[in-house]
Amino acid sequence: FKSKVVSRGHAEIWCHEGQVYLKDTASSSGTFLNGMRLSPSGRESRPYPVKEGDIVQMGIDFQGKPEATYARFRATLRTLLSLTNPFSTSASVSSASGSNPDCCICLSGIGPYQALFLAPCSHCYHFKCIRSLVMDSGAMFQCPMCRQVANLEASVSME
Repeated sequence: FKSKVVSRGHAEIWCHEGQVYLKDTASSSGTFLNGMRLSPSGRESRPYPVKEGDIVQMGIDFQGKPEATYARFRATLRTLLSLTNPFSTSASVSSASGSNPDCCICLSGIGPYQALFLAPCSHCYHFKCIRSLVMDSGAMFQCPMCRQVANLEASVSME
């Protein structure tokens, strides 16, 4: 096949003791697992386990900013801030699905004065519900809802 973003040695996929693994081999256009880049451009990644239903993408043909992702994140954050603010002037704020968001683990509502964890994929949890998963996962966090992987220690620089 012809591709400007995928090379012959772009990534490695292998099976070890019944588990399939994926690793970026220092590609410039990236290898993605469930939408998250495995390593920075030109750096080899560590091996990541691949599960049934995961989405693997090799390379990205970048044409401008992914505005839809940023818009979804901003809308989710705006909704959560309004719901958790006891002084909010909005009587009822709805999420994109048309209902107030609940914690994806305990299924209880999000409300004022609650400590929250907003995952990079925009799923929201009560911090007490997700704390052990966040603390035990090290730098790499895998969302229990969509299984998207995010590096919680990655740079927050927009450059």
